[in-house]
Amino acid sequence: MSRTVFLDRDGTINREVDYCSAPEQLELLPGAARAIRRLVDAGFRCVVTTNQSGVARGFFSERELARVHESLHVMLDRLPLAYLHCPHHPEPDGGDPGYARPCACRKPGAGLLHEARTMLGPFGVSLEGAVVIGDSARDLLMARDLPVQRVLVRSGKPYVEQRAQLLEAGCAPHHECDDLAAAVEWLLA
Repeated sequence: MSRTVFLDRDGTINREVDYCSAPEQLELLPGAARAIRRLVDAGFRCVVTTNQSGVARGFFSERELARVHESLHVMLDRLPLAYLHCPHHPEPDGGDPGYARPCACRKPGAGLLHEARTMLGPFGVSLEGAVVIGDSARDLLMARDLPVQRVLVRSGKPYVEQRAQLLEAGCAPHHECDDLAAAVEWLLA
C-alpha cells in the first residue's frame, strides 16, 4: 500500500486569505504544485484537509467552497485524491445552526483523517506511515495520537507561535521547514 500525505490548504498550498470564498482569491505558494507532483510521482496519495468555518459563519456556501476546491484542483493538475473539509464552527452562536456546533472533524480533532481512511481506503489511503504537512499547530495536533509523521512549514501562520503551541501540547513536529517544497524534499530524501 502506498503512503498518504495529508496536506493543509491555506498557508501550506495556497496563500492564506481570510475566508477564501471565490476561485479568484486563490494564489498558489511558490513550488506547491511541483511539490505535489513530486509526491504523486513518488507513489504517495495526497489528500487535502482543511477547516472551513466560513460555511458555518455564513461567509460562503458549500457550493462556493466546492468551486474554490475545483479551481484549486485544476491549478494542482488534478493531483490530490480528495479535498476534505470541516464546515463547522464550535460556538453555538457561530452562524448557521446546522453547522454551528462542536464536531469531531474540526482540526485539531482527528476526524478528517479517520474520514479519509474510511472513504478513501479502497484508493490506497491509510494512516499507517502517513504524513501530515501544515502551517499551524492544529494541523499537526490532529495526528498526535496516530502513527503519522508531522511536518510544520513556515509558509503561513506565524511560525514561532505555532511551534510554541505544539511544544506546549507535547506534540513536537518530526520535521520543520520553510515550505511545502522543502517538506517534500525532506520526505523524499
